[in-house]
Amino acid sequence: MKLKLSKVLLSDRPSPQSVLLGVISLAVLVLIHGIDSNELVASGKLIYQDHEYWRAFTTSLVHADTNHLGHNLLFFTGLSILLNHYFGWFVYPLMSLLIGGVINLIALKIYPPDIHLVGISGVIYFMAGFWLILYIFIERRFTLTRRIINSTAIGLIFLFPEVLQTRVSYLAHGLGLSFGLMFGLVYFYFQKNSIRSHERWIEVPPDPDIILVEDFTIDENNQI
Repeated sequence: MKLKLSKVLLSDRPSPQSVLLGVISLAVLVLIHGIDSNELVASGKLIYQDHEYWRAFTTSLVHADTNHLGHNLLFFTGLSILLNHYFGWFVYPLMSLLIGGVINLIALKIYPPDIHLVGISGVIYFMAGFWLILYIFIERRFTLTRRIINSTAIGLIFLFPEVLQTRVSYLAHGLGLSFGLMFGLVYFYFQKNSIRSHERWIEVPPDPDIILVEDFTIDENNQI
């Protein structure tokens, strides 16, 4: 008999509570888009000259137009459900939204002071990077090579644009992804034992197609 990994932390389906949180998160973005959100947006001038630092956190909830909002809603809602269910409230919403504010602070420090930065894309890229790196470490039912290929392919498909657009903050995207990968590594380092405790191993019989020959001789025709 040999041992086979049958269950990991990511095996369970998201709970109704996490799904509800994802729906609430979606509703908040839609609601804010429907009101006058000028008091929520951020620019380098508003933050570093007028010292309205709180805008770095609220501007993530504001979107330039309906197309911008719609593009982000699906990814944000799905990732919020996954991160909250598997990793808890600390990862989402607490850490994800806090890091989103830090990303905006860094980006707006680099951009000209009159540039406004809006949207939750930086948070999404943080959440995606966090999820993809944790997937590699957790989903040990597949080989390491396959996990890396899966994670890289998903990242390339969903996170990297086909066409570059001048109004998109690729700086915020890059910061978000980098922070997500880094914090994912740190999280796994400190939570490894807890994550591994969800693994379940079962005994399975050897592959019947594999025949082990213990004693044999070879004749002059190289026949066993």
